[in-house]
Amino acid sequence: MVAAILLLSACTKNLTEVTTVYENDFNDGNLKGLQIVGWISNFSTGIFPETAKLLNYQGSTMIGRLNNSRAEVTVNSLPEHDVVRVEFDLYVHETWRNDVFVMRFDDQFRLITGFSTDSTVKQAYPNWVGNGSIEYPAGNLAQEIYLPSPCGKNVARGTNRYKMIHSMAHTQTSFKFDVSDVGGTLNDTCNRSWSVDNLKITVLNNQ
Repeated sequence: MVAAILLLSACTKNLTEVTTVYENDFNDGNLKGLQIVGWISNFSTGIFPETAKLLNYQGSTMIGRLNNSRAEVTVNSLPEHDVVRVEFDLYVHETWRNDVFVMRFDDQFRLITGFSTDSTVKQAYPNWVGNGSIEYPAGNLAQEIYLPSPCGKNVARGTNRYKMIHSMAHTQTSFKFDVSDVGGTLNDTCNRSWSVDNLKITVLNNQ
């Protein structure tokens, strides 16, 4: 009997409890608290109306096309946890030449990288841009390349899709996530833009 109890204890020790605290495929058009902040005109920024930045692409609804914009969401009342994990599909559309893409957790930089769709320009991703790290061919680590242009343009590299997964130690009861970009001409979303789909935020509690 003692041996059985010890075995049960060994099997249940250090289990990790995973709780999904935010999940959105955007197919119903509900942003669930996510906001898009960007250039309403070439002279002022603001929060876009909820339906203004929903894109129908490849049979799925996602937030996009974004250009010099920021997507952000704050999740409150988190259960006890040790780690937060964020995953999403990132689509980079049209012409990127190691243009900057930024990810922040709780207003702290988690990634400042660069993506390219132009085969003549290398990209920083998955490394940070501008820190002297090695650069890679355009489209490096993409799950899909050569997807069509959402604007219907006849371009060789219309869209690349990346699966982004990032985690960090975290114990606070709220969590803010945001992603943004810098580059190209303001509001010119048919020459350079990005979209996000299948956003999921989970917290992990090591018991």
